[in-house]
Amino acid sequence: MFSNSKISRRLIVLIGAMTLTIISIGGVTLFGMTGMVADTATLNAKTAEATAFSRIAGSVRYHMVDVAQQLSSEALGWDEAERLLKSGAEEFEQLWQAQRAKVAASPENLEFLDDTFSIEIGQVREGYAAMSEIVATRDINRLVVWVLADMRGYSDPFLNAADALSALSSVEAQAIFEENERLSHIYLMLAALVIIIGMLAAVFLGSRVYASITGPISILSNTVKKVAGGDLEARAKLSTQDELGELADAFDNMLDERVSSMARASDDNDKLNDSVITLLEAVSELSNRDLTVRVPIAEDVTGPVADAMNMLTTETARVLGDIRQTSSRVAETATMVEHQGSKINQLADEERVIIEDTMSKLDEASKTMVLIARQAKASNEIATRATSSTQEALEAVAQTAHGMNEIRETIAETEKRIKRLGERSQEINSVVEIINNIAERTHILSLNASMQAAAAGDAGRGFAVVANEVQRLAESSRDSTSEIAGLVNNIQAETAETMAAMNKAISQVVEGSDLAQASGVKMQATQETTAELVESVELIAKRSMMQAQFSKVLRTKTEQAQKSTEETNAELKLQADQTTNLVSFSRQLLDSVNVFKLPEAS
Repeated sequence: MFSNSKISRRLIVLIGAMTLTIISIGGVTLFGMTGMVADTATLNAKTAEATAFSRIAGSVRYHMVDVAQQLSSEALGWDEAERLLKSGAEEFEQLWQAQRAKVAASPENLEFLDDTFSIEIGQVREGYAAMSEIVATRDINRLVVWVLADMRGYSDPFLNAADALSALSSVEAQAIFEENERLSHIYLMLAALVIIIGMLAAVFLGSRVYASITGPISILSNTVKKVAGGDLEARAKLSTQDELGELADAFDNMLDERVSSMARASDDNDKLNDSVITLLEAVSELSNRDLTVRVPIAEDVTGPVADAMNMLTTETARVLGDIRQTSSRVAETATMVEHQGSKINQLADEERVIIEDTMSKLDEASKTMVLIARQAKASNEIATRATSSTQEALEAVAQTAHGMNEIRETIAETEKRIKRLGERSQEINSVVEIINNIAERTHILSLNASMQAAAAGDAGRGFAVVANEVQRLAESSRDSTSEIAGLVNNIQAETAETMAAMNKAISQVVEGSDLAQASGVKMQATQETTAELVESVELIAKRSMMQAQFSKVLRTKTEQAQKSTEETNAELKLQADQTTNLVSFSRQLLDSVNVFKLPEAS
């Protein structure tokens, strides 16, 4: 079954069987899980329904029955009972509406729920309303009668129906759970059966595939071991038509070709040995430095080697002949180079003497340039100080001109004030004239008063005394005005003289300021000329320093040239020695080449 099929097909069959087993297990598991999920959903719904009805019944028991009993036994207050009744009624409505909303997706279940509990729900609502009315009246006797006679009629029908429906839901949930458990065992056994069948099929197919692969491989391995042990007649001879059969056929063919090639190689080896012996004999003759020997050329692999050796012998003989001629020419050329080297050494000695003389002159020129540079540097410093002095003098002249301008302005201001003083003195003359007129009138008035007092006689004596005093006062005022007029005239004369002197001083200050400005212009021109002189001297100093540095560089270069000349002289002497050695070596080379026996044609 498997011996005539490909290994890939065998593996595909094995993998397909395993895949089919896994798919079967998955299908059984998926089918079982789908049913169990549906049953689990139904179980959850039944459990939720039983829980919801239990919760609604518990709310009624707590908020109606328990509250009524505790209130009738006076274990609970009226206000607290009223609060619990109100919250219980609201909670009952919320729970009932929530339960109806859960089953609203199925109209049949909603209709069944309404038909089953329509009367009971109405009784519970009436019970809450009746109890709330009794609690509102605060009548304990009425409450006790209601608890004993009517309360059970309102609550028990709903509680019994809720408990019955809850028990029914629990029974259905238990039945669904048991059915799920039974189906899970069935699906588990079915999956185990599929797994066992799949494992048996995998073991069967795997063992067959393993045997179909490892059997031929073991045969090939044994054949390889026999061949490695020296049994060249061993063959695999597999009859299978798979990849291993093709590999065994190829291996057997390779062994057949290898045996035949080894036989041919043995014959070729004997022929090669004979050719190698002939070749070694020719090489032995060549080792005696006889380049006229020719190696026999065989038709085997040594033929190209013999041909190559003959070509090598020919080329070596030709090259050695060329070397012999070249050695002779090298000896002659070396002799000529030796004579020229001696002449070059003589010229190098003369050049070294000239360079030493030049170097001493350059040294003197460098020292002279250094002295010139130092003098130029000193002149530069002197010119710089002269420029600084000229700058200071120019600043002093400028300050002098500025001071004269300030003096001129001060004198002009003083002249203005003196002019104003003369004008004020003119005003004093006017005032003096007014006072003089008043004194004249007072004098005339005193004369009139004296005349009137004389005419009055004794009665006018006192008035005559006053008139005399007024006359004396008028005379004193006239004398004072005369003195003031004299003083004012003197002040005016001195003011005129002062103004004339100040005008002359202003003229002199203007002339001095003009002279200072002219001196400043000339000193500025002198400063510019001195600055140009400083720049020239500084340029001379820089160039002198550059020339000195260039002289130093030139002296350094000359020293380097001297060292180079000395090194050249030493190298020339060494070259002369090497040339002597070259002559000797060329003669030795010629002697070495002459050892070989060369063909006449070369």
